[in-house]
Amino acid sequence: MEKIRIAFIGCGGMSSILQQCIPMVPEFEFVATCDLVEDKAKSNARRFGALRHYADYNEMFKNEDLYAVAVVGRPEDKLHRDIGIECMKNGYHIYTEKPPATTAAGAKMLVDVSKETGKTGMVGTMWRHAPAHQIAKRLIDEDDFGSACQYHTRYLAPGPRVSEAGSPFAWHFMLDQVIHPTDCMRFFMGQVSEVYAIGAIDAPSSNVSISVNLKYENGGIGTMTLGTGPVLEAMVFIKGTNNQAIQVFETMKLKRYRVPTWLGAGGGYIDTPTEEWNINTAFHGISRPGYLEEMQHWAQSLKAGTQPHSSLEDAYQNMRVLEAISQSVETGEKVQILNYSEH
Repeated sequence: MEKIRIAFIGCGGMSSILQQCIPMVPEFEFVATCDLVEDKAKSNARRFGALRHYADYNEMFKNEDLYAVAVVGRPEDKLHRDIGIECMKNGYHIYTEKPPATTAAGAKMLVDVSKETGKTGMVGTMWRHAPAHQIAKRLIDEDDFGSACQYHTRYLAPGPRVSEAGSPFAWHFMLDQVIHPTDCMRFFMGQVSEVYAIGAIDAPSSNVSISVNLKYENGGIGTMTLGTGPVLEAMVFIKGTNNQAIQVFETMKLKRYRVPTWLGAGGGYIDTPTEEWNINTAFHGISRPGYLEEMQHWAQSLKAGTQPHSSLEDAYQNMRVLEAISQSVETGEKVQILNYSEH
């Protein structure tokens, strides 16, 4: 295959960050931008090197020989889900920003069309592509780590703090923010089988606080502490059965603990020995870690003809977890997430 001919539908802030990555991915030929506001499409084409611009994606499909299309905009079904489906039915592989749809059922529609058309899809949950998380995954997969048996994440984000009557608990926050640590958790631990969550929303401020207990199909357990807050803070911790653990801070700084600290007698401990990587000192990406890397992964997967991750299937499973968290908060009960053979 020669260069991969791609286009972007949507030229807002998030899409502009991703389009800024494209000149740094040699596998891509940036053919066209498209936005309902033509000046945005024209500006982005000029700034990031696309050959042409459009205000109508159907006209773009008619005029351009494309291999793949990125659909990046607001979390609305009429954009990521519906246009994503149109793209695949028109013969294009797709990338969509998260969430791919506003419900798990909508995300499943994309999975089904991908299978029907044979076109691959990738979703922009970029945490799993951040270098520190990629290093963590490689270490977890080593034999001497054992099996990942315990997981914890702490995640605070400034917003959104919008609640709508009739929507699942804190649904805007779930779709915009919680989908990131949820996808990263599944990247490390595999599929979630059971969720129990409690949560609260302070009415005057719309401040969200959520605590989640989880079980995984691999037999492990985990927790997520989530909420809106004054800063963006992210931490993940994974423990293995061979007395090792890995911790990642802010998707940049990684620590590995792999020497027992228990002296074995007298209640004493030795100083905790650690190995550390600070990715921040060598970061040459765009905006935050993971954006450039996910575009590189998309290009490499398209070039190889393989399904990229996080896939449409990954995103569908993430949405099932998000719905289970909201359901558990609302009902006060544990929620089982059945595997494919059971649902």
